[in-house]
Formats: sequence, C-alpha cells, structure tokens
Amino acid sequence: MIRLRHLLLLLVAMTLSVAAWAQVTFTVEAPLLVSLNERVQVQFSVNKEPESDRTFQAPSFEGFNIIAGPAISTGMNVQWINGHQTSSYNRTYTYILKPQSAGKHTIAPASIVVDGKKYTTKSLAIEVIDESVARGQQQSASSNNNNPKQSSGRGASNSAAESNSISSDDIFIVLRTSKSEVYKGEALTATLMLYTRVGYPDIRGVDLPIFNDFWTQEIPSQSERSRAEYNGRVYDTYRLANYIVAPQRTGDLSITPAELDVLIRVVTHDNSPRSAFHSSRHESLVSRKLRSAPITIKVKEFPEGAPTSFSGAVGEFSMACTAPDETMTANSSNELTLTITGSGNLKFITAPRLHLPDSFEVYDTKITDNLRTSTSGASGSITYSYPFVARAAGQYVIEPLVFSYFDLETKQYKSLSTERFTVTVTSDGSVSASDDAGATYREYGGRMKQLDRDIRFIHTDKLQSHPFSLFIFSPIYWLILVLLLSLYIVVYVVMRKRIRENRNIVARRMRQADKVAIQRLRMAQRSMEQDEHHAFYGEMLRALWGYISDKFNIPVSNLTKETIREELYRRGVSASDAELFCQIISRCDEAQYAPSVEGDMREVYADAVSVISKIESVVKR
Repeated sequence: MIRLRHLLLLLVAMTLSVAAWAQVTFTVEAPLLVSLNERVQVQFSVNKEPESDRTFQAPSFEGFNIIAGPAISTGMNVQWINGHQTSSYNRTYTYILKPQSAGKHTIAPASIVVDGKKYTTKSLAIEVIDESVARGQQQSASSNNNNPKQSSGRGASNSAAESNSISSDDIFIVLRTSKSEVYKGEALTATLMLYTRVGYPDIRGVDLPIFNDFWTQEIPSQSERSRAEYNGRVYDTYRLANYIVAPQRTGDLSITPAELDVLIRVVTHDNSPRSAFHSSRHESLVSRKLRSAPITIKVKEFPEGAPTSFSGAVGEFSMACTAPDETMTANSSNELTLTITGSGNLKFITAPRLHLPDSFEVYDTKITDNLRTSTSGASGSITYSYPFVARAAGQYVIEPLVFSYFDLETKQYKSLSTERFTVTVTSDGSVSASDDAGATYREYGGRMKQLDRDIRFIHTDKLQSHPFSLFIFSPIYWLILVLLLSLYIVVYVVMRKRIRENRNIVARRMRQADKVAIQRLRMAQRSMEQDEHHAFYGEMLRALWGYISDKFNIPVSNLTKETIREELYRRGVSASDAELFCQIISRCDEAQYAPSVEGDMREVYADAVSVISKIESVVKR
C-alpha cells in the first residue's frame, strides 16, 4: 500500500510537471452562424490551471442575452504510450446566450490570469439570421436556393429536434456539383451533403448516386460538422461523400439521386432557463427516407480546329523528354523517355505516337504514373518509355513527339513538341549483302532476312509436265479424297466435343470463382488467428489473383494490376472498387515480408471480403 501511494504521488507530480511546461492557450469557440430564436453555446477554454476562477473576465456579450452561465468544467487526461507519458489539462467556462436581433454581432475578448500572466481570446463575429425574414426573401428569389452560405463551428440543436413533428425542411440531403457545364474529360467535384436541424441521424441504408457515362473516383474525407444557411434557415451540415468525376461523352448527362434511410432521435425537454445545462429529456425514434434531387450536367463539344495530335487531353500540362543515345550499335536496344506533367484528365491521355525509321523495331510502350487525386482534380505526371532496336547501320532522324491538349483557361488548343533527334547506328559486324536491285540482307541466327524488299519475282519459265498429273481423277485419287473427308468429319466431331467440355469447365470455374476465393480467404483467416502473417499475406495474394483469374478466365501469368483495373471497369465495377482491389494486392505484396500487426491483417481481410462482395454483386447483374 505504501509503494502504491508513493507511485500515485509520483504520477501526480509528473503530471503537474508536464502541465507546467505546456504552452498556455486560451481560446473561444462558438457557432459562426445561428438563427435569431436559437440558443448559442459559447465556450472559453484554457489548457492550464488558472490562479483563480475570479481572474476570468467574461466579455459583455453585446447583442446577446445571457440565459445561463458560466458553467465551469475541468478535465485532465494522462496517457502512457511506449513508456512515454503524455498529459493534457482543460478548464472550460460555458455560457448559453440568445441573440437580441439579427445581424452580425461581435463577442469581445475574454481574459484570464495563469502563472501571473494575463491571456486573452480573440474577438469572435457571429452572424444572426432572422429565419422568418430570410425565408420570405428566399421565396421571392428562388433561383438562389442552391447556393447555401456555409460556416464552421459548433452550436446547439435547433427547435425542430424538440418536437415530434419533423418536416422535409428539417432534414434532407443535397448533391452539389462544382460545375454544371464542362467539356468532355473535364473534371468536376460532386459532394453529397446532409442538412439537419434535428441532430445527426442513425443511417440505416445508403444508395449513393450513380454516375453513368462518368469516370468516377471517391475522395476520402471526414464527415466534419459545419453550419450553413439554406433557403433562409440555419442547418448543421455533414459531408457524406465526395467524388471527382469526368464525363466520357458529350450531351446532357444525368446523375441519379442518392437515397438515405435514417432514424432520427427526437428529443423533448424542459425549455426553462434553469434547465440550460441540466434538463429532463424524452427521446423517440422517427424513420425517414431522404432523397436528393437529380442533376444534369451539360457536356460540351470541343471547338473546331483541333490539331491531328489532339486525343482528348483537357487541363494544363508541360512536357519533358530524355533523348535516346546519339550513337548505338546495330541490333542493340535504345530508349526515348517522355514525361507529361500537369493537372487535368491525366488518367485518360494517350501516349504520343513515336515515328521511327523502317529499319527500327519498336516495342510496347512502358507507362509509369505518379498521380494525386483531390477535390481540385487529378495532378501529377505520367512517363512514357519507348524502347526500340535499330536493325541496320546508318544515320537516322527521329521525328519530334507532339502532344496536344485543350486549355480550359484560354479555351484554346495548345501543342507541346520535343526536338528532332539524330541517332547514328554503327555496324555490329554481322553479314550483310545487297542484290542487283539494291535490297539489303542481314543474317539472323543462320537465316538470311531481306530488309528492304518483301516481294520477289515469280519465275516465268515454262512448267514441265509431271507424272503426278496422271494421278488426278483416278480411282485411287477419289478413294483417298473420300478417306480424307471422312477423317476430317471424325476429327471435327471429336474436337467439337472437346470444345464443349472445355467450355463447360471454364464456365464452371467462372461460376465458382467466389466460392474458391472464400475457401482461400478462410485459410488466410486461420493464418491470421494463429498470427502467421507470412502465411496470411501469401494466402491473401493467392485468393485475390486466383479470384480474378477464375472469374474472368484469364491466366494468372497474364494478370497485372493495370489489366485488373481495365477488366473490372469494363465489367461495370466502379473505379473506386477496382482501385481498392489493386491497393489490397499492393498492401499484401509489401507486407508479406515486412513486420505486421494483427490489426493490419484484419483490416486487409475485411477490405478484401468487402470488395469481392461488391464485384460479385455487379458482375452477376
């Protein structure tokens, strides 16, 4: 007991010592937008114990009536993390106010004395709206209804939460887009917002908007609380979803509405002044179905006069090029690298075409992207590597690479071009020759290959009769013909049977792809429960790669992450789900031979089960 007491005293002493060294902050917090009939909660917080509560000097609160306060509360938090102690202290003075009139009112600074030093808060401007007047103005100017005025902060619940009657004006969802007219490929943001005067509801079902004919990517964001004026009323707002979308065709494109099934907790309590901080409450649940309005985006055609090198790139870009080696040996490889940097529809631009001399052999272009997606769109860079092999000696000119895009600022086409490159190819010592017409040949693996000509003259000498001509239309000839025809029919029937059997096997594999994946995921789950992270990530990779291979009948050896993205998007799976599937594979690859914790494995397992379920639901439809 004595040791325990000493330990507690030591803990308190360390806590106080840490708090003594903490930097003193004294802040004020209140909603920046309130209605005239709303109670406003204002909090003054200091992170270090003051000399006395009497040193706290509240402002005069001009423009407001004090309903209650100050209510004083103190909180302290001590944590030990990896042997290190962290602590925090907070003392709060809370007032409940009621506005006297509409307009902007400023709360003057408050002051407090800590360790003999005086600290003050900043002044705070609060806008008060008379909802009855504002709604009358909104009805006479309904064209402005879709432009709510927003503000961050905290506030008390509105009066709608204190009644059992909840109308469609008390809680609803709005889908807003940053633009209503765009060009094909131009990115815009779509935000799903919840407006409520009855507190944050319990969401039971969600049908997110469907962006047909749009490339779509969801941007992760926190559902932060803010306040906004909408149609003359003040609401608490929450961001439910945030997307960046880009139209893939022109015309009027529709975004289907979002739907929410919610349960609202309706509170009834005493509104007397003495109950500002302590009141008797009665809660009841009200079910509502919320639906946003449909939105139509007008996608415009590009102006006439597009250059031949334009392939639909929209945004603002720059281009850099790494030239190939100026001197190389015949039959050796070389490479030209092009990097396009900027912001716009980088995910959909096409690699500029490289024109090489006829004696050059070009290979598949390698593409490396480094892209970032935010509410302002996609930005970053894409690098194209063009590998090629020169087959004949000589001096060659590589024509410039040209990339064209449509600049949204100037509404004009712009073209970027590299310089013209000269490459000198020296002989590698292989055998070469020229015929009388100047055709050039080279020896490859003991075979002579003609480089400059691919058609040879037909011999015109008189054909000599052959004894074989006597065999034509003889009895033996017809017998052999019948036997060959019979053999062909037999082979055809056998091959058709095998094709049907193989087709049944492929179809069965595709139908049972999810079941096989579930069995592999169960093996991964057992490894996770036994804390064998090497085996877990190995099973997860086999389950993910195997599922795509079985589902779409693609050999595992032919699968890449880019192939998976394209195949899933072609099958109707959303871009966000396809990207999540590839991210899970990357996380398993990285974590298979790296330290891991159980929480990481559980998160990867849950994400994999979720995304496979989503793919199954889309592909089966």
